[in-house]
Amino acid sequence: MAGPIQTNERIILYDIIRGFALCGIFLVNIPSMLGSDWMSGRPDYYGSDLFVRTLFDLFVQTKFYTIFSLLFGIGFSIFLERSYARGESVSRYIRRILILFLFGLAHLAIWSGDILHTYAMWGLLLPLFYGLSNRAILTWAWSLLIGSFLLFYVSSMYLELSLGFRFNGDPFPAVFNSGFGPWFDYRLDEEIFDMFQNSFFVGVEILSLFLFGLYIGRERKLLTWSIQGMTQTAIICTVTALPFFAVIIWHHYGSGAEYSATNAAAVLVSGKLLATTYICLFTIAVRKGRTFAPLQALGRMALTNYLTHTLIVVIPVIALGAYGSLSLTEGLFLSIAILIVQSFFSMWWLKNHRYGPFEKIWRLGTYGRQTKSS
Repeated sequence: MAGPIQTNERIILYDIIRGFALCGIFLVNIPSMLGSDWMSGRPDYYGSDLFVRTLFDLFVQTKFYTIFSLLFGIGFSIFLERSYARGESVSRYIRRILILFLFGLAHLAIWSGDILHTYAMWGLLLPLFYGLSNRAILTWAWSLLIGSFLLFYVSSMYLELSLGFRFNGDPFPAVFNSGFGPWFDYRLDEEIFDMFQNSFFVGVEILSLFLFGLYIGRERKLLTWSIQGMTQTAIICTVTALPFFAVIIWHHYGSGAEYSATNAAAVLVSGKLLATTYICLFTIAVRKGRTFAPLQALGRMALTNYLTHTLIVVIPVIALGAYGSLSLTEGLFLSIAILIVQSFFSMWWLKNHRYGPFEKIWRLGTYGRQTKSS
């Protein structure tokens, strides 16, 4: 039977989708963690690396932070709804966000790709929108999403297509293979402040996705939407993404190698469309009784697994002076192996613990003590 999702299934659904998103985010992150795909991009892909890069742009890049951001908005709606039901103010939510920001700061000190501090910075604004009508929330969400696309992506396309501007990328940071001291000095001087600046730019889009998630969570869209409606939406989004797929393939295999901004815009738009498709397909599967135990476990320990990625990849790479040593293809296989190990570890851990290690710290910081309520 594919009926409405019950309360416990509701949490399971979000855990499964979060676990799936975690896998995709790691696939996106590991190339820059290893130095096989320097942050600014490398135009000299060949063979299997070119194929992997194309697959990433088609099916992975921008798809999964979109899902994560939507889930953050959904989680916020659930958290605040339950807080108000207990007669609490918004202060507990603010404390929870501040703890997330501290996690993000510690993570950012090790790796520039941290998203937690960005989520915390923009998540502080969500209580301002909670009391708005659904129409107002969606108006804000669409306005911010379209505005960020026009401001950052369409403007870059104009510079590229009309004015002939080309982005050549930054030089490879050889200092990353010089030991922890020079590496950390470089991060302090060149990267960390830039990442904070970047958080303000990407935050406009992130906030729009939070607001879409807030609407979805408030209206229980994933819990009550018909199977037929979700199926139709998945088909429409996939078909609509096909022209953008053509642009991506043209960039990688055709004559459009120089048009990186145009490719980035196509990746972004297709990312929003495919993220919707992925969410619909997993919701349909859960409605039909699929449990996806490994993804569910990964999702329940998403914070722990996300932070662990950095600890088990970045630290050894810097310690061994191996930054840039692995190819994009080798990094893909390494990430898959790590995710498999993490899924087994998460299932084992959750047999004896209700929360992952970092989830427990976050929860204790939020509530001050263990509680049975979620």
